[in-house]
Formats: sequence, C-alpha cells, structure tokens
Amino acid sequence: MSFHDQQYREKRDFIRMRVEARATLRLHDSAETIEADCQDLSSQGVQLVLDRPLAEQSHLSLSIASPTPGLQGLEAEGQVMRCEAIDNGQFIVGVYFNSLK
Repeated sequence: MSFHDQQYREKRDFIRMRVEARATLRLHDSAETIEADCQDLSSQGVQLVLDRPLAEQSHLSLSIASPTPGLQGLEAEGQVMRCEAIDNGQFIVGVYFNSLK
C-alpha cells in the first residue's frame, strides 16, 4: 500500500462512524418496507446488513430511530450504490444519501 493510499484510507476510516442500530427502509419502486442493521454511518451514506439483496440504483427512504428520548433520529432519501453477499447468507448494502430530512 502506498503512502497516499494509506492516507486516503485513514481519512475515510476517520469519517465513518460505527453504529449498531436498526434501520427501516422503504423501497420507492414497490413501497415495500424492510428492516436492516446499520453497520456504519458517514455524512454521505450508510452501510447496512440485510437478509436479502437490493438492486443497485434502487431508490429508498431510510429511518433510524434515536435511542435518546427527545433527540431526533435520522431520516434520509438514498440510493443503493452496492450490494454484496457475505458468508452467512446476508448482504452488505451501501446507500448514498441524496438528501437528509
């Protein structure tokens, strides 16, 4: 790994925040609601673990409730950028935020 690659990786790792939270997704094309586990969060997107694949470029609404009473949770509109199968039959899904509410 070059020095430049290492600097970029560290910068990217720094802006991602590990989050253990349940997320609710609503797919725009079918209005289907899906539950997912949030793995990490950044200002531009989220990485989720799901029990089923989602098509890349799918548009969705995402909601993550706040664990703190009186503190607003996260509401966003986004787009699936990647979906990869993992060992246990689940899928890692990367979602890019188009807008935050």
